Amino acid sequence: MNTSAPSSSSSSPLPPELLAIFGRTNGHLLTEQTAHNAVDGLAEIARDIIGAAEGAGVSLINTDGTRMSVGATDPRVLEADDQQYELGQGPCMSAWVSGEPVYIADTHTDQRWQKWTTAVAPLGVRSCLSVPLLDKPTGLGAMKVYSNTVDAFSGKDRRLLINLARSAATLLDHIQASDTPQRISNDVKASLAERDTIGVARGILMERLDVDRQAAMNHLIDLATDANTTIGFMAAIISERQDDTEPTPDP
Repeated sequence: MNTSAPSSSSSSPLPPELLAIFGRTNGHLLTEQTAHNAVDGLAEIARDIIGAAEGAGVSLINTDGTRMSVGATDPRVLEADDQQYELGQGPCMSAWVSGEPVYIADTHTDQRWQKWTTAVAPLGVRSCLSVPLLDKPTGLGAMKVYSNTVDAFSGKDRRLLINLARSAATLLDHIQASDTPQRISNDVKASLAERDTIGVARGILMERLDVDRQAAMNHLIDLATDANTTIGFMAAIISERQDDTEPTPDP
């Protein structure tokens, strides 16, 4: 098994923070947990390096456009990222598809992804910079930083984030290319599918009960607890049952 650090022969040396992440993930299967640990650490580095950033995130994306893993520095960033995949549009998806950086100076006036900018307005996201995680000709995903200030990011911030994303892609590519099998397991795929089902069930409860996202999730948790079952199983029941019948626990 290859346990050496990623070579820097074709790129600049990895920053110490990235080498620390490599040390924590090297030699392990790229399961949901190790991928999540890596992207969480990368998100924190992006937030710390980009001075104007108030939040940051990293998404690993499969070739079919589905998200494999996501790291975020806070719930607001995670919600903004979730909205992109629920709506099928947004700056990070565009950066991944195009292989080019995407900048939104003001989400209140930008016209490119109106469904997404409308959805994140209550979160206080006003400007966003997203760059692709390029792995040679293909993209691994995207890295983004957010601010609640209009036009928060400069050309210098853009260059810093591009360089960080380039090094991060080197790191992730090395983890995926090592001799240890790196294929995402069926269990991981199932867990990601379950998360999607939970999102659908939450949306149904929001509409049915006329409540916000958190209240709908709390209600879902209560239903699962009362039925002595998992949240995923209860979400599947709700998703399949599109009428107004409330799932009830077995006697």
